[in-house]
Amino acid sequence: MKKPQVDFEYVSELLEIFFNRRNLQSAFKVIAAQEITGWEIWFQVEFARFLTEHESEPEWSREYPFEFDYRMEKDRSFLRPDFIIRKKHWAADRYLALEIKQHQQLGNCITNMISDLKKVAKIRKSEIDLRSYWALGIFQTDDDIDLPELIESKMSGTALSYHESRTAISNIPGTVFSYALF
Repeated sequence: MKKPQVDFEYVSELLEIFFNRRNLQSAFKVIAAQEITGWEIWFQVEFARFLTEHESEPEWSREYPFEFDYRMEKDRSFLRPDFIIRKKHWAADRYLALEIKQHQQLGNCITNMISDLKKVAKIRKSEIDLRSYWALGIFQTDDDIDLPELIESKMSGTALSYHESRTAISNIPGTVFSYALF
């Protein structure tokens, strides 16, 4: 099995457990009821707590700087994924990266996720082996939209490819929110 599939299975399993926590679902109900925006940092803190307490004991870091290749990116010096995660027993210095986006509107959230994934091709080789890079988006559920079709259409015309086997889409139980991982 190739690394991206192994990494996808690991991170999607973590997220499934994380999103099924009652305290998180309760917080999402308050966010929806009170129309709270800008809660991405709170979410990242909750996810960091979860990783610290998870039985698989992953090693993780926030906003580790990956230097851009200056031939490809002129405006910024570093890409800082929200999380880099190394599962226990993976080779030392081999991590997956996870970027988190939240937006009430599904289309905007997916566009922002894809924008982050396009930046990955511009990073220089680092002392850390970045096994794979994932985008997680949280948005209000819209049952009228074919989400896989939307993701695929937004990726067309980019160097990215849609892989159904490496995409997780799920409602967050008991809330008006859903998430996508790809």
